[in-house]
Amino acid sequence: MARSYLMCPPTYFRVDYEINDWMHQNDPVDIAKARVQWESVRDIYLKLGHSVLFIEPHEAVPDLIFTANAGLILDGKVLLSNFKYEERQPETAINREWFENHSYSKVKVTENVWEGEGDCLVANGWIFAGYGFRSDKASHTEVAKFFDREVISLKLVDPRFYHLDTCFCPLDARTIMYFPSAFDDASRKKIKDSGLMLIEAEESEAAAFGLNAVSDGHNVIMSSQAPALAGDLRKRGYNPIMVDISEFKKSGGGVKCITLELRT
Repeated sequence: MARSYLMCPPTYFRVDYEINDWMHQNDPVDIAKARVQWESVRDIYLKLGHSVLFIEPHEAVPDLIFTANAGLILDGKVLLSNFKYEERQPETAINREWFENHSYSKVKVTENVWEGEGDCLVANGWIFAGYGFRSDKASHTEVAKFFDREVISLKLVDPRFYHLDTCFCPLDARTIMYFPSAFDDASRKKIKDSGLMLIEAEESEAAAFGLNAVSDGHNVIMSSQAPALAGDLRKRGYNPIMVDISEFKKSGGGVKCITLELRT
């Protein structure tokens, strides 16, 4: 089934500050290379028959490129992020304007700190929600009420995996891939008790952002630095499509981070 995604061109993408373990101002972004990598992901979506919409980049907010953090769009409703760090907070108004200008009528910003699809992913009708680094657990009550969906709260414990989408990826309604050590014991139990098919990633491939991927149920667009995970997916009938995300990784991002799914 064709999907719809929101992306932001990397025109002003750079590392101006350090708000996660991957960001280092002394390791600057190669903007020309970043644009090639971004265009590669965009072109894959279009070739697969998906639609891609774009939000205009703003020079003052270099992380606007990470559209997954804008919010969660589900059942035609938009819940917008309330960012933890001051550097990213201006993104909320920009994202709100985009959605209101694109005929979304049910748009709300969370009262609690919460960072969209960075920390909320949908599988089997549930919303798996991460907390511990960038989103407050209290936001999960808001998410559940706004979408009228069950929320499964998962605590993140490894600062390298500061958002849920860095260590957890729904492949389809029945299958997820994840890195168990990114979660506390109680959260690992919740994942195992979900009844979903689980694919575990090795630490090296999780650290290469192999789980920060986008799946349409068959095709999985993912980091080229996770070959073993890709091989496992092929054996299970998926079609992994490998891309270089090295420039986005400098800011703690990958394929999923630059992609927000627009669900109707």
